[in-house]
Amino acid sequence: MATKRFHIDRTETSPEIDLDLERGAIEFVGRSLPSNSEQFFARVHRWIDEYLQEPREETTVNMRLDYLDTSSSKHLFNIFQRLEAASERGRKVHVNWHYEQGDDEMAETGKDYQSFFRIDFNFIEVDSLF
Repeated sequence: MATKRFHIDRTETSPEIDLDLERGAIEFVGRSLPSNSEQFFARVHRWIDEYLQEPREETTVNMRLDYLDTSSSKHLFNIFQRLEAASERGRKVHVNWHYEQGDDEMAETGKDYQSFFRIDFNFIEVDSLF
């Protein structure tokens, strides 16, 4: 069974990531352009893979990113792919894609992900992400 909680603190170049097994919640907050994205996201992929062995009935993903670079975008794609597999096995997966008012680029990024996956995306425009 996965650890109950996994947390990475936010820095200027990497997002805060909270993965909570008890609640079935995954949160990304900040900006994502880590210097070594493979190393940074390897921990996240391992935890999600472990969590998805016995996922909750519902998993909620809260995205509050104001920027993500190309390599981070690829890692998020892989994360959504894993979550879609859980959805195809009858689990509910909800993605709440928060974006700042007027940030059409981040809103569009979320809509691009939505077009690739058969999981529930909600788009939430906010005054401030954090």
